[in-house]
Amino acid sequence: MTKTTSQWTKGLMAAFGCIALIGFSGCATNAIPAEKPQTIDASKAQHPNVLIILADDMGWSDIGCYGGEISTPNIDALAKDGLRFTQFYNSARCCPSRAALLTGLNPHQAGVPDMGTPLNNRCVTLAEALKPAGYHTYMVGKWHLGEGSRDSPTARGFEEFYGMPGGFNTYWKEDPYYTRLPADHAKRVYKPGDFYSTNVFGDYALDFMNQGQKSGGPWMMYLAFNAAHFPLGAPEDAIEKYEAMYRTKGWDAIRAERLARQKALGLVPTDLKLTPRSVVPKNFINVQTGWADKDNPAWDSLPEDRRADLARRMAVYAAAIDIMDRNIGRVVAHLKETGQWNNTLIFFLSDNGACAEWDPYGFDQLDSPKNILHTGDALKTVGGPDSYISYGSGWANASNTPWRLYKHYTQEGGIRTPMIVHWPAGLKAKSGSTTDQPGYITDFMPTILKACGASYPKEYKGSDILPMEGESLLPTFTGAKLPSRTLCVEHEGNRMVREQNWKLVALANKPWELYDLSKDPSEMNDLAASDPKRVQTMGDAWEAWAERCNVVPKSSPQIAGKPIDIRCDVTTQSSDGVILAQGGDQRGYALYLKAGKPVFAVREAGKLYAVTASDAAPKGKFSLEAHLEASGAMTLSVNGAAPVRGTAPGVIATQPQDGLSIGEDAQSSVGDYTGPNPLKGKVENVKVTTGK
Repeated sequence: MTKTTSQWTKGLMAAFGCIALIGFSGCATNAIPAEKPQTIDASKAQHPNVLIILADDMGWSDIGCYGGEISTPNIDALAKDGLRFTQFYNSARCCPSRAALLTGLNPHQAGVPDMGTPLNNRCVTLAEALKPAGYHTYMVGKWHLGEGSRDSPTARGFEEFYGMPGGFNTYWKEDPYYTRLPADHAKRVYKPGDFYSTNVFGDYALDFMNQGQKSGGPWMMYLAFNAAHFPLGAPEDAIEKYEAMYRTKGWDAIRAERLARQKALGLVPTDLKLTPRSVVPKNFINVQTGWADKDNPAWDSLPEDRRADLARRMAVYAAAIDIMDRNIGRVVAHLKETGQWNNTLIFFLSDNGACAEWDPYGFDQLDSPKNILHTGDALKTVGGPDSYISYGSGWANASNTPWRLYKHYTQEGGIRTPMIVHWPAGLKAKSGSTTDQPGYITDFMPTILKACGASYPKEYKGSDILPMEGESLLPTFTGAKLPSRTLCVEHEGNRMVREQNWKLVALANKPWELYDLSKDPSEMNDLAASDPKRVQTMGDAWEAWAERCNVVPKSSPQIAGKPIDIRCDVTTQSSDGVILAQGGDQRGYALYLKAGKPVFAVREAGKLYAVTASDAAPKGKFSLEAHLEASGAMTLSVNGAAPVRGTAPGVIATQPQDGLSIGEDAQSSVGDYTGPNPLKGKVENVKVTTGK
């Protein structure tokens, strides 16, 4: 007799859908002078050009208009004539933030919960959504959302691309890190020694804007700099501008000075106290270097040679941002010179908080504890073409002034981003004003589509598209209020939920902390113990969001090492689609239709084993039974008929991470299809039994 260890009996339905889940050009060195806005001909329906400028791993306080000492006159000029958000959130890491920005979905919904996975086909990008509205679409810079041909920027709606398909690499060497797509389109040629990615991105941005203007229609460009991501690099003359200052002052003085400027700018309360130096949470590198769960040290406690090394690293970081600003100045100058300035909607933000990887001293080799204490003449090599450095958690703490923690984490230092909006023709808020209304990076899709007169599709290329998660920010452009909402973020188990001024936040595998941001914006006074009811209510809201958005696997049968028996009833109006699936592209099982025939698939160690019914599934309602025996024997039966047989190596060895999906394969694909491959119809009376 079969011993049942997990049994599911549910009437689950996906009704006609699925279950929810060429040469070098120079750079401007100064801010572009203010110019009187040009007149828009109201007799012509003119949708704005859209320019999204994204910095990489840049902290909240690095740029001048958010309190920093780094020279950013061109970004500051956008803020002076635009609108600054003081409580805008990203998704804590490079690629999840990029996925959310481009799709209007939470990263997990778009198929990018962490690192290394491409966008799925349950989402559309801004480029894909804007093209039907007559927009030309361009991208320059860092993609980091899949490197295969099916996942590239041009495969996801951008007409032209130049940049880095992956996540990070040298600023100094084009091949093999930087790519032109489509591959047969004109590519600039740089003399040896002339290539520096930030300047090159500026060159291509001008090229693509020229192309957009000549088209006669509106355009959208996503300009995603890799500044200031490691490995940090910059020309020596830009580094020299900052090195002595950082050596003299150090991170403690820089933090204090930045907070004073933020108060003067009205960005934070005048009585806000400087937080203690942030802890360096335990990670797989700092357990080797001895810094796990220790606070960043006082600057004056460090030996002189260490201070010199760290000051040089920070100077390289500042120089990378400085040069990014110069290239933003080139873009602004071009818009003004070509008459496009007044009706170009510009956004500037960072993809996450400053990067603390992995301890106060930084590293000199990717994902390793290797740190070189550079001294004497060797200091001048730091930031050059042959170095590979980060600047460490002490300077990251300063970059995020006055907030706690860094990239990866959901405390304010990890997810609060500088965000500037500039649009002379459409921004009615007072020039140079700020808003403290909370926004989230999913808000770009609804904001831009509404501003551009474009529609969000329910279906795209044969796949059902998940509804947008964000809210339009357009009310803030006129000083109006956004609707109240709950915001949730998760990355690597670090999580937060915000409701009005209340924030619940936790490190991975740690208990919730509760803060009243209206009184305690820097998260110093944990109220969790004194308000357990609020912790419970907000925690429940996060759990519901996490399950709905595929952040945490839904409860699923425990199949590791066990035979599996599957039964269900299906009513379908399509010849292809997933009936149910548990697991992904490494291990799991799935029932699906392919060319009308039912298929039972088992995947183990990445290899697929499948049996296919001899005939197409009957019209109307039919039942399926599938079995995986302890020996690996596989059977599939339709309406109780004689089964078709096959063989797998045995049972599924370990529990897959991807939970049970019904009516689709919500995450990576078990079978021979591209997920989610939704079934148009019903799946009912699902019963999964495991045991001997």
